[in-house]
Amino acid sequence: MPPKPSPSPESPQLVPTRDAAELVSARLHLGVLESRVVLVLLELVFLVFLYIGVRWLLKRGVRRIGNQLAAKAPTEHQAARVRSLSTVLQHTLHFVLASVFVVSGLSLLGINVTPIIGTASVAGLAFGFGAQKLIKDVITGYFLLLEDQYVVGDYVTIGTVTGVVEELGMRITRIRDDDGKLYILSNGDIAQVCNHSRGLVGISFELSVGAAEDIATVTKIIEETLTAQSLPEMPRVEGITAADATKTTLRITFKAPHGKRPAQLLPSLRSTLRDALLAANITLA
Repeated sequence: MPPKPSPSPESPQLVPTRDAAELVSARLHLGVLESRVVLVLLELVFLVFLYIGVRWLLKRGVRRIGNQLAAKAPTEHQAARVRSLSTVLQHTLHFVLASVFVVSGLSLLGINVTPIIGTASVAGLAFGFGAQKLIKDVITGYFLLLEDQYVVGDYVTIGTVTGVVEELGMRITRIRDDDGKLYILSNGDIAQVCNHSRGLVGISFELSVGAAEDIATVTKIIEETLTAQSLPEMPRVEGITAADATKTTLRITFKAPHGKRPAQLLPSLRSTLRDALLAANITLA
């Protein structure tokens, strides 16, 4: 019986075995790739939750410390300054934290952040030249806080605007005047500040009485009436500013209490003086 021929290397019996090995290798490679994608996605989700958690903790911590320091402040002015600094610090920390987490997220995606950082530096330099006004506003805002020129709640005059400071931000200052109008000023444009809330503010106004009235009697009534209003200093009648055949005009000066605006005091004081003079049979002009 003749011997059986041995299978040649090109025998079709080995082809299925080679295809199966390649298929298994491809599936293993695909499985590893899918595992890496899933792992990167999980890391990104963890990074997002970590950012939210750290931001919440920083915001809560800065706010709590600011409230505690404000509560221990000896004056309301210092408490307002602490609260303003706390707000600016929160914004700064949020910006720095977001930058760090964006760079970390790009690194997880396999992106080389070194060229990006270098490009950002060059772009930042170019942006700095183009945004000098913005940078000036931010730097001025920091110095306004550090130098304690004014804080939220102060009654100030900046340029032609007079009112209460509602917000002192990193770039802008919001002021609401006595008529309720809201002015938004760029911090970089603030060159001169008159703060009416630091110390006692002097107020003066004029009052006219009949030309035949005795000025000494009128002066005594005015001073006694204003003294009863619990003003921080004794009011004064400075003297006659105008006189004619029908009336005599007197100038009256006094100091406003802390936190009181002239627009709040003058209407009620004029009404009180009018009632007191009419009760004394003084003729008003």
